[in-house]
Amino acid sequence: MNKTLPIVAIVGQPNAGKSTLMNKIAGKPLAVTSDVAGTTRDRQYADTTWSGVDFTLVDTAGMSLDSTEGLELSLLKQIDIALDQADAVILVVDGKQPVAAVDQNILKKFRKIKKPLLLAINKLDSARSHNEKLGEFQKLGIKPAFPVSSISGLGIGDLLDAIIDKVPHVVQAPGLPADENHAIAISIVGKPNVGKSSIFNKILNDERVVVSPIPGTTRTAINQDIKIAGTDYTFIDTAGLKKKEYRQAQPDIFSGFQTFKAIRKSDVCLFVLDASQEITKQDQSVANEIIDMQKGCIILANKCDLMQKEKAAGTLGKSGKQSKDSADDYNSVRDYISHHFPFLWMSPLIFVSALDGEGIDEALQAIKPIYEARHKTIPQPELTEFLAKVMKKNPPKLLRDQKKPKVTGLKQIATNPPMFELAVNHPAAISAQFRKFLENSIIKYLDIWGTPITVKLKGKDKS
Repeated sequence: MNKTLPIVAIVGQPNAGKSTLMNKIAGKPLAVTSDVAGTTRDRQYADTTWSGVDFTLVDTAGMSLDSTEGLELSLLKQIDIALDQADAVILVVDGKQPVAAVDQNILKKFRKIKKPLLLAINKLDSARSHNEKLGEFQKLGIKPAFPVSSISGLGIGDLLDAIIDKVPHVVQAPGLPADENHAIAISIVGKPNVGKSSIFNKILNDERVVVSPIPGTTRTAINQDIKIAGTDYTFIDTAGLKKKEYRQAQPDIFSGFQTFKAIRKSDVCLFVLDASQEITKQDQSVANEIIDMQKGCIILANKCDLMQKEKAAGTLGKSGKQSKDSADDYNSVRDYISHHFPFLWMSPLIFVSALDGEGIDEALQAIKPIYEARHKTIPQPELTEFLAKVMKKNPPKLLRDQKKPKVTGLKQIATNPPMFELAVNHPAAISAQFRKFLENSIIKYLDIWGTPITVKLKGKDKS
């Protein structure tokens, strides 16, 4: 989201096609769409342009003014924030439904709005339906009205022409080349209901996304740029990765795809665990995705404000009496997490509380060193000296039925993530254990903490 651009909010009742319309205008699948009403819950922003005019779209949750439930009230608050920010508003209605299906309370709310308001009559996929429905929906009294199809794009050009007539035109200063203006990308990942969105809001010091005790509240990956101590960051709040099921709900499938995409685009992942609960296979599955994609990782043990109470209940995988020393509680949790994630030994573990902000600053301070470690280049003389020490202390052992292993050199071949090439006589003679030992030693002794690395084998026999 470019904060200098005019904002156009897309609002309406559930399942009117708001997210599909946003994706069509933006030209890319940013918002999760499905036939399930209520799929969108958080504000989703996208910068776009039409006829040389730049503006920002904001997609919102389906609006229902009748409910008094906690989650629905949170959704309405998100919509009100979007309306407050907006320079113009598009009210989307389902053109396949009768006019009487449009909530009168919603109409009353928007007739009072003191901002340019456009009516988009969606799901009209033919010119004939456009002509039939336009007069019918004009009775709502909201002008101008545009029959559109967010699937085919029919009528959207006319809608966009009207939008750019309603919003202020901003002349954008030329930006820096991408390599000079790269923000560090951080995705906040974990299973549902561990506090990812609460941490995201705490970092931004804003109610950017909906927070609810209902697992799976977040369904769309939400991006937000922020500058901290002169460094640009892009934080991505992701949907919780759920356990795969035979018949998984459509929004959950798309949310999972977006989460995997967010991890893939990230430099560093904030891997969130609930410190007051036992670790599950879902937690381990998330951690495996981070390692498989070779991303930097910081483990956040959230809800540490509940640890004393929950420790007494024995929910941390440890039994026995509660320690009088809170440090002992933290150490027991640290040992418990280390036991379940030995492959994340190189990642910092930070105890945080999204409720009161404890540990959040420490977590933020840990991001940049890991990013720098991922881009670190080790001078060749230092690598040569390091390899000599390793070979003297722990050379590769002879494997059964293999030729005697011989290592002739080590060089760095890539960064982000760091990748090294080990020159050997025969790759098959080098055990997986030695290669893992070498990777761990590089992290320890060459100071590349917080990120997985890779050592590839290159042999004379090219096998």
